[in-house]
Amino acid sequence: MGKIQLRRSVMVQLLLSLKGIHELSPEEVMKQQLPSDQTNQIPGFIKKLSKQRDKGELGLSTNEIVILGNFCELTSLKSTSVQNWVKRDIKEIIGPPELGKKYSVEQAALLLIVKDLKTIFDFETVRSLLMKVFNTISDRNDDLISPLMFYKLYTDVLEQVKNVEIDNNRQFEKKLFVQTKRLLQKQTSLSEAQSDSICHVTVAAVLAVLTYHFQTRAKAFIDKESESTKNG
Repeated sequence: MGKIQLRRSVMVQLLLSLKGIHELSPEEVMKQQLPSDQTNQIPGFIKKLSKQRDKGELGLSTNEIVILGNFCELTSLKSTSVQNWVKRDIKEIIGPPELGKKYSVEQAALLLIVKDLKTIFDFETVRSLLMKVFNTISDRNDDLISPLMFYKLYTDVLEQVKNVEIDNNRQFEKKLFVQTKRLLQKQTSLSEAQSDSICHVTVAAVLAVLTYHFQTRAKAFIDKESESTKNG
């Protein structure tokens, strides 16, 4: 029995469900995607929140966000790191908990976005990138796109990456940009400049996720070779 690994597209559905805008409950979303021998690994807080959906959006603790994040492919979160982020490193980005003592789904999505960008960028660059999309980072009212919808956008682009050839002269980035723009036009009615800002940050996020993916594969390959050498 392996650990739960959800595709990012499924994580988006799970977050939408936690926000109360999905036809399935969070537990149903997970059960629909997991093999039968993993359904007993669905955490208790997911089951609890599923039973409380009629109360509207329910908040998440940092530990619960970490658990969700680690279910997602190409994501590795540590509770201590997230605690440091929200208290110090990205305090002005994430803001205080929006639902009592717990964080909203939008804040959870923002943490997942920060994690993806942080794989290759420092916090100063992450802040700069996010301000292009979210303007006043702590104020959701002036966002060009919500954190959850932005997370969904680059997840959708990642789903299409397998259909894009990686070639030279920045053609790969240009193709990602075009795909992002096409998806964005279906969802929003933004100005050309606003759309371009979102597309640029989306491409950066996609490349960050892919970089982490290849780094992880390279490490796994070397570890496997080292183990083979020892056993040989």
